[in-house]
Amino acid sequence: MSRVLIIYLSFVSLTFSAVFCIKPVENPYRDPYINYRLQKNLEDAVLESGHKVSCKEHTFTIVPIIKELKETPVGYTSYQRVSAYNLTLSVALKDGKEEKDFSFTVTYSLPTGSLGDLPRRKAIDNILDIIYIEFVQYFKRRY
Repeated sequence: MSRVLIIYLSFVSLTFSAVFCIKPVENPYRDPYINYRLQKNLEDAVLESGHKVSCKEHTFTIVPIIKELKETPVGYTSYQRVSAYNLTLSVALKDGKEEKDFSFTVTYSLPTGSLGDLPRRKAIDNILDIIYIEFVQYFKRRY
């Protein structure tokens, strides 16, 4: 009896799930790392919300758009060099019918120049990890 119930519930969940086609990220800032992470986050959010990802006919098309990527200096060293930034990322998901915006700001620091781009990438990861939760809720509620 329990096997039948599990099979039935699996069938019902697959029948009512939507299928999404996630288009490439529209990014005017030319940052390939953000493109990669945003695309991956969207695919994971769609799958976690119980839907499917496929670019066949009769699918919902999602176009991710990076609206804003802004780094604002907030901390300076005694040598008047910037050591901390606020990174603001605003993302919109456009599905033909409407456009939903997601935005968040995190602070990151550059203690030394030898770290290169790593603190900035970690800040991008932190923002997208926070926005990921909103993506999952959006896909569960909207579709």
